Amino acid sequence: MKILIPTDFSKLSRVAVHFAAKMAKKLDAEIVLLNVIFISAPPRAMVAVKVKAIEDAMVDNAKQDSIQLVKELKAENRGKLNISYEIIKGYPIEDAVESFAIHNKIDLIIMGTKGATGLTKVLIGSNAASVINNSDIPVITVPEFARFNNLKHIVYATDVLNLNKELNKLVPFAKLFDATIHILHIVSPKSKKKFNTAKTIVDKLKIKYPKITFHVSVNDDILEGIDEYIADTKADMLTMFTHNLTFFEKLFGKSVTRQMTFHSWIPLFAIKKHNYKS
Repeated sequence: MKILIPTDFSKLSRVAVHFAAKMAKKLDAEIVLLNVIFISAPPRAMVAVKVKAIEDAMVDNAKQDSIQLVKELKAENRGKLNISYEIIKGYPIEDAVESFAIHNKIDLIIMGTKGATGLTKVLIGSNAASVINNSDIPVITVPEFARFNNLKHIVYATDVLNLNKELNKLVPFAKLFDATIHILHIVSPKSKKKFNTAKTIVDKLKIKYPKITFHVSVNDDILEGIDEYIADTKADMLTMFTHNLTFFEKLFGKSVTRQMTFHSWIPLFAIKKHNYKS
């Protein structure tokens, strides 16, 4: 497995870096630190030579930060870490990350939900949701207070429309940690939908994995329902399948998955939802 970690070297973005390093060590995976350099909207008076000088200085700083961070991670993990770093120029950030990930055969992207601001820094937080929306590669976003202590309980929030196809993507990941998958569906009190018992639904699953449970929660607020269940199960990670924003979502607000990138206190594992056929 090859894991990409976009970082701006800020204290908050390092949370994701350390989380990813510990996960990579457990999985014996390769990790690549990625810093994206860009100068947004330079003044017209700023000639090309001056822009290049600034970019070169930013690259030099990023190189020193990368070398130091690699040393820290190797020391923390007693040298048992397959790690490298890359510095690229690009904008917007989500396009630069996606392009690098595709060309370098990345299997998973892990990034923080907050970062630093300023000319020489990239606001990782504002780009986390954009990367999720843009990437066909699964993305794990790591909030400020998250720490990797193995993954034993993964909550999978779903609309139950494509359980088997989505579980086909999630189960192999859960197996890496021998984790229990808690399938969660939130239903409004006003909903007219009727669901079979949890056992009946699990029995109908085509994919066989012994550590799967199913729970239906009645709540008017989807985010609140997810938060409550996460707390009840003491979950280590939340998984949701995302899709491209529709016109109405852009008009009226962000999708639930993108809200959760900033709402949840545990990592969010976002996987691209494709247009499955029934």
